[in-house]
Amino acid sequence: MSEELPEKMVELPEKTRAFLAGLRPDELKTLEAIIEMPAEDVREGFRMVRDMRAVGKFMRWLLLSMIALFVGSIMLYENIQKAIGYLKGGPTP
Repeated sequence: MSEELPEKMVELPEKTRAFLAGLRPDELKTLEAIIEMPAEDVREGFRMVRDMRAVGKFMRWLLLSMIALFVGSIMLYENIQKAIGYLKGGPTP
């Protein structure tokens, strides 16, 4: 770390200073924009991101469940056909 730290930076814990020192310029711009926004807007933004992630997880599991149901129904249909064929005596040579 630099020897010329502002007074406010000195008061911060070492972990926080290391985090802030490691930010890229675009991350700093985002952080500055968030600081200027009203607190309620920031909270709503974080809630929206959290809700979108939850919906994304739900949609992923819904899609996987539908694919599994489709594949499972095809396998069940084939095995039912095999069982019916076996009960009827099967193909004769």
